[in-house]
Amino acid sequence: MGTEPSRPVIVLVPPSCCGAGYFHRLRRALPAGIDVVALELPGHGRRHAQEFVTSAPAVVADALARLDGRVDVVYGESLGAYVGLALAAALGGQRRPALVAASNVPPGLQRVVSAEDVASPRAAAATLASMGGAIPGEVLDDPRLLAGAFPMIRADLLLSRSFVELVATTTVPGDVTVVAGEDDRSLTGLRPGAKRPDPDGTHRAPSLAYPALAGWARHTTGRCGVELLPGGHLLSESNPSGVAGVLLSALNRS
Repeated sequence: MGTEPSRPVIVLVPPSCCGAGYFHRLRRALPAGIDVVALELPGHGRRHAQEFVTSAPAVVADALARLDGRVDVVYGESLGAYVGLALAAALGGQRRPALVAASNVPPGLQRVVSAEDVASPRAAAATLASMGGAIPGEVLDDPRLLAGAFPMIRADLLLSRSFVELVATTTVPGDVTVVAGEDDRSLTGLRPGAKRPDPDGTHRAPSLAYPALAGWARHTTGRCGVELLPGGHLLSESNPSGVAGVLLSALNRS
């Protein structure tokens, strides 16, 4: 992994159909002195020549093989939130990394992808959009481009289904911070003011006023807090400074 043993390490897991380059704005928003490791799934980004993987256990094993040292915070966005949950559980032990799960409901509330959902390029694109994924208009409007993107979209949707099954009852020992964008239409049950600090500055467990996110508390034996930020589903793209602030807070508490 090439990190310095004395420096804190933040691991970033991208959303569906994205590679490590997706996090370029977030990386710039984080200060020096932190090692940032952006993971890349097979078939994505610089690993585009590799076969897609639709098995959650295989993706976890692949990621663990790339993390050979200290990990303080795992940040996962959209599908990456479930990958991050599985990684935080696998890393566990003495390391007990904090998890920051963004732009996703807890696994038990997520749509389970069906065969019909990925039966055609158009169906897969509609399914991804319903889960918050963004596909450029020029791709949606060009049947050839959409057909070219279909294998990745289909693979990531099937991977989402596999992760929903894998982490349905997963619990991590470290703290969990749930992050949502105010304009994320894929999340339901949100109300203004999800960030509710106690008088001492700590965060309560997710309020029942936010039922779409409250279930994340079941996935940790530590603390669970909720942060509502300006931005949409792809938070690291729309609000990198806000996400960076949440990560630094999680790092300081870890």
